Amino acid sequence: MNALQLTRLAVLTGSAALAQPEVTSWNVLRDGYHDKFIDTRRQALIAAGTIGQTPDVVKFLSEALRDDDLELRQTAAAVMGDMKCRACIPALKVALDDESGEVSFASARALWDLGDRSGRALLVQVLTGEVKSAPGVLESERRKMRTTLHDKKAIAFIGAKEATSILLGPASLGITATEMALRDGNGGGRTLSATMLGEDCQAPELEVLARELDNEKNWAVKAAVARSIGRCGNIDAVPRLEQQLSDSHALVKFMAAAAIVRLSLHPSNGLPGEGRGPNDRMSPALQTRGPRP
Repeated sequence: MNALQLTRLAVLTGSAALAQPEVTSWNVLRDGYHDKFIDTRRQALIAAGTIGQTPDVVKFLSEALRDDDLELRQTAAAVMGDMKCRACIPALKVALDDESGEVSFASARALWDLGDRSGRALLVQVLTGEVKSAPGVLESERRKMRTTLHDKKAIAFIGAKEATSILLGPASLGITATEMALRDGNGGGRTLSATMLGEDCQAPELEVLARELDNEKNWAVKAAVARSIGRCGNIDAVPRLEQQLSDSHALVKFMAAAAIVRLSLHPSNGLPGEGRGPNDRMSPALQTRGPRP
């Protein structure tokens, strides 16, 4: 029985299976990482990175950096760099010798962002053309963008790509399902707004985020809302986020799961040192309640 089935069973039976929501949430992320679809696996890694630099996250990403699939290794390296994971430096140094140029380059870039210049020689080789940094995924995306610029129906992708990058970070390259979801209904603009509100936590905006988590129909926007609540909320928001663990879209589940783990680690505040003070209580709107009729 997987994490989603356990969650549904707990809801139906009223059991104590969710007494430790962070455990259930980690199971959701691990199930996602072992999914048969590569995009789903990458989304699980990206969501885990939003939790922060905990030992469990470092172990999770380090294992992915040794995965057989080069896209997963590349994603893991990009996530490590994006989250400024200093504890990941040893694993990234090993990955400089990866058989894939894409992974080696992603690792060198992550190390560079962390102030470690171990990948300097590789960057020189890339610059001089001795090594191709990304002949696979990156080149396919460049070709796709060139096609997009000549396709009027696909112009909306440009804004969606920006929003996808803001939501998922540099590791989002090639995850086009999210871009598709953001093309419609000003999804890109709403995702950017939800993400930015999560960077400057204020009570009125938190109430808006809470309402959107219950009522938003665009799953990519809902994922951004869950991520922001994880950054700004407190432990009172966990029951509300638990309702999203059974969402039909993987990214919503993963972002909600990551938010639960983050809030469980920092019960007073999703992001210590930012937003509300540790003694502030969450707005009642962020506490659990059922969906609107």
